[in-house]
Amino acid sequence: MQAKTEDMGSHDTKKSGSVLVVGAGIAGMQASLDLAASGYFVYLLDESSAIGGTMAQLDKTFPTNDCAMCMMAPKLVESGRHHNIEFIPTTSITDVTGKAGDFRVGLRTHPRFVDIDKCTGCGDCLERCPVSVSSEFEEGLTDRKAIFRLYPQAFPNAFCVDKRERPPCQVNCPAGIHVQGYVALVSEGKYGEAYDLIRQDNPFSAVCGKVCHHPCEDYCRRGDYDDPIAIRNLKMFASDYVYANGLEAAVAEPECESDEKVAVVGAGPAGLACACFLARMGYQVTVFEESDTPGGMMRTGIPTYRLSDELMLWEIDHILRAGVKLVTGTRVESLEDLEEQGFDATFVAVGAQKGRGLPIEGADLEGVQIGLDFLRAVNTGQPVETGRRTVVIGGGNVAIDVARCALRSGSEEVHLACLECDREMPAHSWEIEEAIEEGVVIHTSWGPESIQGGDDGRVSSIDLKRCVSVFDADGRFSPEFDASEMKSLECDGVIIAIGQASDFGFLEGSDVECGSTISADAITLQTTRKGCFAGGDAVRGPASVVEAVADGHRAALSIDRFLRGEDLREGREDEEEEELPENEFEEYVPREDRLPMPLEPVRERVSDFRPVELGYSEEDARREADRCLECGLCSECLECVSACEAGAILHAMTGENREIEVGAIILAAGCDTYVPGMKHELGYGMYPNVITSIQFERILAAAGPTSGHVQRPSDGSTPRRIAWIQCVGSREETTEGNPYCSGVCCMYAIKEAVIAMEHEKGVEPTIFFMDMRAHGKDFEGYYESAMEKGVRFVRSRVGKLEEDPATGNIRVCYTAEDGGQTREEFDLVILSVGFDPHLD
Repeated sequence: MQAKTEDMGSHDTKKSGSVLVVGAGIAGMQASLDLAASGYFVYLLDESSAIGGTMAQLDKTFPTNDCAMCMMAPKLVESGRHHNIEFIPTTSITDVTGKAGDFRVGLRTHPRFVDIDKCTGCGDCLERCPVSVSSEFEEGLTDRKAIFRLYPQAFPNAFCVDKRERPPCQVNCPAGIHVQGYVALVSEGKYGEAYDLIRQDNPFSAVCGKVCHHPCEDYCRRGDYDDPIAIRNLKMFASDYVYANGLEAAVAEPECESDEKVAVVGAGPAGLACACFLARMGYQVTVFEESDTPGGMMRTGIPTYRLSDELMLWEIDHILRAGVKLVTGTRVESLEDLEEQGFDATFVAVGAQKGRGLPIEGADLEGVQIGLDFLRAVNTGQPVETGRRTVVIGGGNVAIDVARCALRSGSEEVHLACLECDREMPAHSWEIEEAIEEGVVIHTSWGPESIQGGDDGRVSSIDLKRCVSVFDADGRFSPEFDASEMKSLECDGVIIAIGQASDFGFLEGSDVECGSTISADAITLQTTRKGCFAGGDAVRGPASVVEAVADGHRAALSIDRFLRGEDLREGREDEEEEELPENEFEEYVPREDRLPMPLEPVRERVSDFRPVELGYSEEDARREADRCLECGLCSECLECVSACEAGAILHAMTGENREIEVGAIILAAGCDTYVPGMKHELGYGMYPNVITSIQFERILAAAGPTSGHVQRPSDGSTPRRIAWIQCVGSREETTEGNPYCSGVCCMYAIKEAVIAMEHEKGVEPTIFFMDMRAHGKDFEGYYESAMEKGVRFVRSRVGKLEEDPATGNIRVCYTAEDGGQTREEFDLVILSVGFDPHLD
């Protein structure tokens, strides 16, 4: 190779005399420094976020017993700052091609979500991070935050965010809310911050806390062990806390000020959400609402025992304060009118507020009502008439709401008849259960044949026929009946709640294609008319609040691109194709059932429209939030972003692929410590006072979790009798271990035993060994010196370890050199584990 004599920077083109060193431990650092001093340009690569490797974890080095960090620190600094060394952290090799002197190496750099050039290492982010995970550097003896620096002296002196794939709760939230984030914030008592985090992606946090059908919970990984986290209940708690305590919700400043104007038709959840996001982007947004009050179906279709007007209007006020103009009592006559008023784009979100009737005999009798009309009257305080005995037709959520409202409005007896069988009813199971608790009688697999009336022209009964199937072989609605099986229910009121429709009268004559719903692109939500977008129930058909909010957000992004003249679809083709991440959570999870939502007693709640759900107490909310497995590691609560004055946190950072050309490659990837998890007889992972040698090294280290004090993990006491067991995971012809001798464990254990006596007076160390392999210069002398200092050596074969549950002490059961079976009790046992070359 030709020596490099000038600074070549960090370009990916081939550098004369360049070398790739894989592994930034002590060997990799020394090799890099030697090469760089000789004029070669070195790429120093490591999968870790910092230079140091295993040596950074050690307290002392063998055989001199010098401080490991004192020896390594100068090399850390020089390796990081040498002009001929480019350190490439969080990076792995994807492929190597070529030949000696001319290698092409593919690299994959994984995002650290922190700009190294901006991060000052101040640590303010640590104070705000609510997520604690086991520290790999401290070998699980203590926790670290999801945003972390590997160790205090690490280079680069910058933090790193530890993430897995997006957790399934967030993936399956239609609005893409940072679910794990707000759950983590609730667990830390940061309720206002939790509410603000939810509102970043869903301005109707309080509304969804009451009425969301929470699909996120269906995919919560906690449900693989016992019960899913009560995610909706925690959203409800955070929102109620902010509302009840008069806290001010954060109002985002517009990203910029724009002259473009956007019209939104409909002040339901989709329209108001779209307006909110557009206002944050700086657009001038006007929402047109035909009725006198905003809210759409949130106000007219959801009973107040589930959602109060006050709470809904409180959240709408937050949206209006963001800069949205609301015009009520105004019907939009045509899209052309909006264009003439100077609007540059339009979002149609008129909902589905028309109830459907039934073309059967008697549907026009007095006492027959349409479900949505009935709910609208109830929710707006208009007088309603219900019979003493009311029958509701329909099996969806609206039908359940109608039935429960009828009970609260004067009906003494309410029956509900639906085509579907129990398992097919489209209403949510918990809504059905609460309705049954309140006394609603449900008749499944029955459909209306006719409604009978008396001489006074009022309903007297309804005839039902048996439904044998609701859907055909292709899943299409096509009910079939057995007319030979009939029954009649006496009643003096019938409420039909079988579906909803939209009013598209203002679109007549326009080039917006629509039938029962508006035709819009599934990704961009643009209609067949350029600049006109649509979403919510007007596109989906009757759906949920959270799905309407998701459409509002998606439409806002599309409108922003449209007004900027950008491609509406670029980078968004896979928005609906994100796969659920696999469950890689392997820790033991003790059973802890979720806390049920406290409910108002049935006898009291059916007498009026008081809220049925009472909500969690603060103690219960934090307890429930603590059940979260934090399976995404970083929860994306974004607290670190607000804490970082340097603006170094970049949660949107992505990984990068890169190719470099080098003349030589040096592998100094170090080793992995053998983890004795499969050797159950040794009790590792079951008994807290059985640890590995590398864990004990961290206990001895002055910068370790115990500041160098020798302590037992179980109770923090100082152990007197300490045992080391040699050859764990080495010299075994089994799949559990390695057939070879690691070559370092014997001296490693002796060193730890000697240093333990230096750290704590009175420590009595014992090393159980099969043979002592002191195969290095002066190693035999080191062994003999240890015996002279008081280290006891026992040639033996250890069979198993047992814990005394009363004291936490560990009994070592072993076969002595003379063949005798012996037991000895120790305060702490250390497994001198073997090492595997890290060649992955």
